[in-house]
Amino acid sequence: MPELDYVRESSTTEELMENLCQPVREWFKDRFPDFTDPQKMAIPQIMQGNHLLLCSPTGSGKTLTAFLTVIDDLVRRSLDGSLKDGVSCIYISPIKALANDIQKNLIGPLNEIRESYLPKRAKEIRVGLRTGDTSQKERDQILRNPPHILITTPESLALGLASKRFRPILAGLKWMIVDEMHSLVPTKRGTHLALSLALLDHVIPNPVQRIGISATMEPLDKVAEFLVASDRSDTDSKTVKIAKISGARRLDLDILLPTPRFTSVPVKELLDYNVDVIKDLVEAHTTTLVFVNTRSMTETVVQKLRLAGLQGVEGHHGSMDKSIRLDVEQKLKNGHLRAVVSSSSLEMGIDIGSVDCVVQVGSPGSIATALQRIGRAGHQVGGVPRARFLPTSPHDLLELVALQTGILRGSMDMLKFPENALDVLAQYLIGLTIVKEWDIDDGYELVKSSWPYRNLPYDDYIEVLDLLGEERRIWIDWEENTIGKRGYAQMIYYTNIGTIAPDNNYLVFSSDGTMVGQLSSSFVSSLRRGDVFLLGGSTYRVSSIIGTRVNVTSATGYRPTIPSWTGEANSRSIELSQEVLELLTTVSGVQKVAGDLPTFLQEHYGLGKLVSGALAQFLDEHAASTFQVPARRTILIEEIQGPLPTYVVTTCRGRGFNLALGYMFAGMADREGIIVHEVSFDENGFMIKLSHDLEVSAIPELFSSETADEILRKYLLDTQLFAKRFREVSSRSMLNPRRIGADEISPKQFQQRAEQILTDHKQAADSVLIREAMREITRHDLELDELRDLMTGRGKDFLNIVHRKVKIPSPLGLTLFMSAFEDLLSLRTRAYLIKDVDPEILRRLLGARSLATELDRESLDSYYQSKVQVPKDAEGLLRLMDIGGGLERELTHPLYSEKLSGIDLDVIKTWVHELAEAGEITKIRDTGNDQIDGKWFSQRMAGVHGTLGVLSVSGAAEMEDLKELYTGGLSFEIAEDFTGGTPADWKHTELSDAVDCLRLKLLDMLGSEGPRTLDAIAERLPFPKAQVDAALQELEMRNLVSIGFFTQTEEGEYILRLDEYRITGGKLNVVDYRTLQTLIHNKSFDQRVEPLDAIRDLVFVQRRDELLYRVSDYRFRDWIDIKHDRDIVNGRLLHNRVGYTHRDQIPLLLGLRAEPWLGPMEVELLEKIPASGITRAELLKMYPSGKDNQHVQRTVKSALSNLERQLAIVKRYEKVPNRKRSIAYIERVHGELEPMSFEDSIHQLITRIGPIKPQILRFYVSRPVEELAEALRVLEASGKIAKVVALQPDPTDYYASPVDAERLLAPMQEDRSMRILSQSDPFCSRFIQEVRLVLRQGWYNPVFKGVDPIGRILMFVVNDYLEIKDVHIPLTYLEEFKESFGSMLENYRDRLVDISVLHAFNGVPVHDCDENIQSVLSELGFSSMGDGERYLRGGVVEPRPRSQAYRALFHHQNLHQKTRWENETIALEHIDELRDDFALRGRCEMYRVDLQSMASAHQLHQGTNLRHHLIWARYSHFQRLLTIRNTMPPEEDMDVIQFFDEHHDPNLFMERHALKRSEFRKIISPLMRSGHVVQDYRGGFRTVKALQNVDLWDVKRKYIESLVQDFPILTLKQTERLAGSAFSAEEISDVMRGLEEDGTLTRGFLVDDMQEVCWGRLDLIESGGEAIRTRDLVIPPSDSLIHYFSDVLRSRFGYGSAYLVFHKEEPIAAFKANTREGLLEVTDFVGDSDLEKEALRVMKEFAWEHDMPLSGKIYERLRSR
Repeated sequence: MPELDYVRESSTTEELMENLCQPVREWFKDRFPDFTDPQKMAIPQIMQGNHLLLCSPTGSGKTLTAFLTVIDDLVRRSLDGSLKDGVSCIYISPIKALANDIQKNLIGPLNEIRESYLPKRAKEIRVGLRTGDTSQKERDQILRNPPHILITTPESLALGLASKRFRPILAGLKWMIVDEMHSLVPTKRGTHLALSLALLDHVIPNPVQRIGISATMEPLDKVAEFLVASDRSDTDSKTVKIAKISGARRLDLDILLPTPRFTSVPVKELLDYNVDVIKDLVEAHTTTLVFVNTRSMTETVVQKLRLAGLQGVEGHHGSMDKSIRLDVEQKLKNGHLRAVVSSSSLEMGIDIGSVDCVVQVGSPGSIATALQRIGRAGHQVGGVPRARFLPTSPHDLLELVALQTGILRGSMDMLKFPENALDVLAQYLIGLTIVKEWDIDDGYELVKSSWPYRNLPYDDYIEVLDLLGEERRIWIDWEENTIGKRGYAQMIYYTNIGTIAPDNNYLVFSSDGTMVGQLSSSFVSSLRRGDVFLLGGSTYRVSSIIGTRVNVTSATGYRPTIPSWTGEANSRSIELSQEVLELLTTVSGVQKVAGDLPTFLQEHYGLGKLVSGALAQFLDEHAASTFQVPARRTILIEEIQGPLPTYVVTTCRGRGFNLALGYMFAGMADREGIIVHEVSFDENGFMIKLSHDLEVSAIPELFSSETADEILRKYLLDTQLFAKRFREVSSRSMLNPRRIGADEISPKQFQQRAEQILTDHKQAADSVLIREAMREITRHDLELDELRDLMTGRGKDFLNIVHRKVKIPSPLGLTLFMSAFEDLLSLRTRAYLIKDVDPEILRRLLGARSLATELDRESLDSYYQSKVQVPKDAEGLLRLMDIGGGLERELTHPLYSEKLSGIDLDVIKTWVHELAEAGEITKIRDTGNDQIDGKWFSQRMAGVHGTLGVLSVSGAAEMEDLKELYTGGLSFEIAEDFTGGTPADWKHTELSDAVDCLRLKLLDMLGSEGPRTLDAIAERLPFPKAQVDAALQELEMRNLVSIGFFTQTEEGEYILRLDEYRITGGKLNVVDYRTLQTLIHNKSFDQRVEPLDAIRDLVFVQRRDELLYRVSDYRFRDWIDIKHDRDIVNGRLLHNRVGYTHRDQIPLLLGLRAEPWLGPMEVELLEKIPASGITRAELLKMYPSGKDNQHVQRTVKSALSNLERQLAIVKRYEKVPNRKRSIAYIERVHGELEPMSFEDSIHQLITRIGPIKPQILRFYVSRPVEELAEALRVLEASGKIAKVVALQPDPTDYYASPVDAERLLAPMQEDRSMRILSQSDPFCSRFIQEVRLVLRQGWYNPVFKGVDPIGRILMFVVNDYLEIKDVHIPLTYLEEFKESFGSMLENYRDRLVDISVLHAFNGVPVHDCDENIQSVLSELGFSSMGDGERYLRGGVVEPRPRSQAYRALFHHQNLHQKTRWENETIALEHIDELRDDFALRGRCEMYRVDLQSMASAHQLHQGTNLRHHLIWARYSHFQRLLTIRNTMPPEEDMDVIQFFDEHHDPNLFMERHALKRSEFRKIISPLMRSGHVVQDYRGGFRTVKALQNVDLWDVKRKYIESLVQDFPILTLKQTERLAGSAFSAEEISDVMRGLEEDGTLTRGFLVDDMQEVCWGRLDLIESGGEAIRTRDLVIPPSDSLIHYFSDVLRSRFGYGSAYLVFHKEEPIAAFKANTREGLLEVTDFVGDSDLEKEALRVMKEFAWEHDMPLSGKIYERLRSR
């Protein structure tokens, strides 16, 4: 280890100035008054070449200290001409923003020195930046023209060291500067950096001086050792100088309360108060940095500040796009912003001189983090940092006071160092092998030279090598004691390098397989089986957690056991926790002697009056329940009275300590046979619920067990925390990469791989990965050492456990206990949960609000009397009947007897007859229910009561769920054509939707009669209580009904949401939410005759199915014509969403956007776009291309993308004959079309799609939210739009046109048609949250009946067929669903998807469904697939083994040993086209003459086929290909075509036109590629003439038929690849369907384990299958069959084109090779490791057959293994 030497001497200013060269000296004098103390101490040590660790306060000039010597040396060499190209200094930055900032701080001074102080002859000193955001162009520039100072990150440095092009530019490296070391050293990122530094020392011959800098860091000794451990200098003892500047800077700190009522305001409301305080602080300062603790909170605070009217505020966090981050940083530095809100991305090292205030919202959790953030204000030398802390809760206030106290007394967080991290070691070793092949022992010595691995056991090193060898990440030769790289692993390394583990989301699935949503891994790490949690407003119970999949069941009516915020925060540091404990101990002593606590806090802690008062009130509340507080040797255990033994353990020692104690607690309870129902944690303690009481006095003995550690380990193995850490470790080890090359691994593949690795390693005796995951938990997540320290005092009575039995925990332990109740407020249905909440908890949750309105009966009666007036005419009677039941002479209905008892019966009779003759009311009969038959009903309610009447006598009373009742065949009769009270006819009527009818009846009852309990409602209806209860809950979820205690009943009462709002004092004039939904629905689905009208009304569409229910007689196939209409354009229309719109809608869309930003390249491109449009390819051709001009092409493409994003251009599609894809013409919008004004655009948008919420409106507007708010105010004031308020469930603003606002005031007829939509549908997406509440989270097609989502279909197109996993539809809708679903399936035929596979219906396997469902499925065309699991619609199921299919293929493609041709001459007679000898040789028994030699004899020509490959074929074949292409040559090439029609000699053409051969090649090559010219066997050129007098479609059809005639099995994709680009999928499908119809082909599932729809010729399969097994063979990339196997090549071997090796008729390997000088040089190989020898044998046979021996390093390595 190095010697450590603390620097105590400082140089004088004069001495330092003398040591600087004149230009730097003069520049420094002009810029700075003097050197700072750290500079006087540190710069001389750097100049002497010593390693240095500098620790000094923020703003003391550390960055300049590190760089000044470097700049001085570079300037000296620049002056004397000795400055060479190459990196002299590397600066390591932990974050990208810091790297960008330092680059600017370097370039600026260097430019000033060069321009003002250096002669022109001096060589330029360059600064370069290489991070993850650096483009490839910039990286290439660094290699071509290396900077002298390179700024980079640890990951980019490691990537550079692995690059053989990068390492040479480091040959002259002299300095390595590592900044902000406190953020690197205690993480695995720092471990990774230490290894990179060790490698750097190995690959660079000269010693490199290390300089480490940071403002906050302890212990310095270990950090210094970390910095220089791997230094390979020749001196016997390495020395590192440590410059620590004592004495902190003066700080201006204060804690501000957001409101004087801080302790009484509910926690959830404090954020709004804090935003007001932030706004005032920002306005009082020049520039303010606001720090919050999460990225989501960053977005929230920015939005709230803007809505509050604050100008010049932006957000900044790591998830933002690079360009946005850089723009915010630049604006901040230039003083253009008043405030920036950030999470952590701006907390380190960034010098922004104008920042004069930092606001910290909530405690940052550590002293070091707080100091870093505070230091951003007054960051200039001599500046005084000013910071204001804003607490988010009383607990947070306590922590902030402790934090401020710790900072002012100079406390510091102690860093912890990961040591011997085996996952980082694994990653590093993969990178090591990329550099070169290593001796195993040399590699070990290199690893040990880094500080974190100085004590690495050799056995651990070998185990990691073993693991990497088994996983094929490296190759190991134990005999030679060497390791080396594998090509595949190299790609993984480059795209997965780094140690920062992403917080991968877990997918949550219900019991029926529907995806409910996603949870973060940090949240899932706290879950156990049986836990109930809240997601999307609903509760779910955990059934199991497998890999990254959480399986749940619905838990409606159960309180969450895991708080929704669990797992979000990092643990509070030990040092800050100690400050909290010390504060509590001190305060407790004052309270015990009855001291004046507020005064004490003001005098001893410097707190303001309000802050000290709030904290004193909080602590006095605690003291009122107990004087005991957690202390250094005291923990508080409170046993909560309740049905389950619940313990709240309060320690105030941070989450890490509480995790350790809680998991050990739970593990020991588990050992004793006590079931752990729940355990949750926060910074102050943990809460645990057990099945049995625990003897608290026995707890110390439990912890004294020698097996405590083993118990903890065993318990942890089954936690999700371990599963999460294991996944991170395996991913960090690169055994389970998230991406390979440019391709992201799908979540499903990642999940399956993670599960497999965990299963395998749990079975291993001593797994490296399990050991590392456990070590990371015990050292990172759990403060195990701190727990052990606490427990060491057990025998000396140092550990004091205070046990209390309470009803509610003391305030310090209340947070966890309250969290589950806080989640109640987020639940959408609270019927089961409100009643048992303790009043005190309810008070804390709701503040001044209360769910019990305590209205007296008289006021309720008065309100409902006013709702329905006594009728004065027939119209009044109709309104009464609309909300009442059946009317009969006796007036038995309570509503009628009350309202009509004072009116003469003859008058009522007259009104009834009048309404009957007008068709407003009617009679019902034949329901079988005496309470319904023969009575009068309004037309709106007749169908409802008729349906309910029939159901009441048809078994509904015995059913738990009406949705399960099949209503087919049930009916009743409704009277028609009245004369007086006598009908002329009775109409036979089918039942309406049973559930809908019950809902309407419930709404009418509650609307007319007021609050009712469930029992009171159920007594009035002929349905089971459970069914009524379920219907009421659904109405509550849809914001139509509320539950509360309105008349002091024992049970909750249901009431209409609208009525509740009004009787509890609501002042706004609100509209019914369902009426609002109905209006939006009716506008959206209004039938249009023309598709273009629908697109106009919707503004834009994204998918073809969005027009399905909006355009009369629309089919999916119509979309092609719509898309190619000249008035339809495509572009990024709204918020980067791609869609189609009518050309005349573009001004409206432009008006919703801000003015586009256009750079010089964007302006240039716009000028090049003609009015008629231009293709992208044509536009790119206008700029230089080729390898040397890649940067030009990238710049053009980037500018083009920017124009698209800003809607400066759009695309127009045109159909081109015989081309697969349409041609997209880019058209100019900017400067061509005048945007509407912003207000007019908003007005038009609201008129078309309103009513709409402002939040939804923001998705259409790309302007600041404050501009939108102002535009809405202006439009509302002018009367162009109106604001309406709907209850959702709270009053929510909507904006509508005045006409729509008027329509909302009158009852509206609902369209109850059934529609199957997508979730992106314009209507569905408006209410997506409500849809997912009713139908669950996940991606499915929702089924709507009117505005109500009533079912879902989980389906997707896969491999050319429709996979329908499940259909969830209530049986009562079955008949209507049959029609809608059948229509949708027919539409899918237009998308070439005419086969459907159905797995389940309503969660039941289709084979087990009842006869009603079976009948419907049969009518839809479904029948059993024969596997007992699935049903099929369209197609057959006749699967064969895959080997049989391959054998038949090889047999009929003449590759089988029995069907190969005798020789090459015979083969040529039967083959239409060939690329080379490889493709021909494999089909011949004997091969004597090569293809080129046979060209003359067989009159073969060379040209391009439809797959754009150069082939040999006869002239007639090329004629057919040109006919199929159906393209004319360019006009300027007609003279060339004419010449080669008459002559064939290219030399003659060149002579006539005075052309060089290279110039001639440029002319002839495009014509050969287009098929208009071929080269004959003599070397001349010949014009190809298309076939004359033929039908084009007939030629194309025959080509496809001949192409597929020898293929036993073919998918559509395979046929497309074989046919080439001249054929569209529709054309191929038409030909194949024709062959189906004539019986040539069969379609369906024809191959085992191949879940793809295939066409097959059963006769070929049978004849081929009878042959003997095919020989082992290799299919070369030039063989046309390679396109048949392209999916296999890509999915199994990762190649687009390669040699494919078959063994026993199965592909086992693939390799790439170059053919040079008669050799087949293998350049890459991927294959099954178990069959590697067989693959090598087949490859050798292939090479022997072609007389081309194998060669190359890869081949030699394969041979040696």
